[in-house]
Amino acid sequence: MDHTSLSSCSLTNINDLTDDVLREILILMPFRSIAKSKCVCKRWFRMISNPSFPAEFVSRQHSLFNTHFTFISSHQLMLGFFPKDFIFNFKTHRAPLSPETLMKGSLCGYSNGLFLCCSNRYTTGRGFFVYDPLTKQCNHIPSFLDENEEKQLYAVGFLSRTGYPKKGGKGSSSSRSFRVVIVKTFLRKKRVFEMEIFSSETGKWRHTNAFCAEGFAFAPHWMLSLAYGGYLYFMGSTNIFVFDPIFPFSRTIDYPEDADAMNIVSFGYLGCGGGNLRIGDISNNDLRVWDLMYYPLVWRLVHRTNLIEHLPTRFCSNCYKHVAGFHPYDGDIVYLYSYVDGVFVANLRTNKFVPIPGYEKSDISPFQFELNPIPYEKNHSSTSD
Repeated sequence: MDHTSLSSCSLTNINDLTDDVLREILILMPFRSIAKSKCVCKRWFRMISNPSFPAEFVSRQHSLFNTHFTFISSHQLMLGFFPKDFIFNFKTHRAPLSPETLMKGSLCGYSNGLFLCCSNRYTTGRGFFVYDPLTKQCNHIPSFLDENEEKQLYAVGFLSRTGYPKKGGKGSSSSRSFRVVIVKTFLRKKRVFEMEIFSSETGKWRHTNAFCAEGFAFAPHWMLSLAYGGYLYFMGSTNIFVFDPIFPFSRTIDYPEDADAMNIVSFGYLGCGGGNLRIGDISNNDLRVWDLMYYPLVWRLVHRTNLIEHLPTRFCSNCYKHVAGFHPYDGDIVYLYSYVDGVFVANLRTNKFVPIPGYEKSDISPFQFELNPIPYEKNHSSTSD
């Protein structure tokens, strides 16, 4: 290459790049810098403000950074991004968290980068809003209930998808649409029950009926659903209710054959880990984890261990210990919790159990969340490993 060519290359401006190439550069920028980048120029502002950008940014950043989820209190969560070489000292930190990423309030659900929150008790069916942690924008949901209406307990579902064309819009531009589902709870089995569904596309609620041939009844303390694979999963007293609020579809899934349903809803957990829908359960210090297999539709036991061999006697003797969550990418990681002893991170492949200090005697409820299906890189160091 001659001197003229070198000079020409050195004078190339970043704005001469195509949108696709520039987008790839922006996605790889540090988490804290991306908001400031919106002020560079109108083109950058337009690209970063595109509704599809935050979801893709979070997805791609997971391949560059470790992500740590932790509980603050009932239905409160903190999310933090950390460099690969981040070293966490359990003796001096409660948890490796950044104050800038603290999300307070009553969290009711997570889907496709958006959080459903509530300014009241979420079971009242009022005060919902959708929060985007990257843009810090709130979308308040109007109430479908009259102020004087008799108070009831409601179960809540939240599902967001990317790719819905805006109503009346032109072209194929994508956006993140979402649905909020409210169900008046019941403890006796029903085959038909009423639901209210809010659509971000119409900005309105609509009333519909759900049909369940096998019958379904809510578990007393599982009022929040799990969004996974485009469906909502509600834990019931004898089975799991599966519902698609976009293209109304419903069915039920039985709990694992060799597990006690009442024990699962009392001490177990339904969530996603390692890219699979899974259930964890503790019965007489016997910890078991099942993954749902779809062809055929059966639960497969993937982990089993005796907690007495790995955890303090005090923790094992606590009758109220339960599975608190799964690692979103590493299928070997399970979180355990008891009110007295707090949170333990368990690697069920290596049988290594590590306590997370600072959560003893904290009121922690299981919080279910779905993350985009991004492969977990085993060679990354992690505080849970």
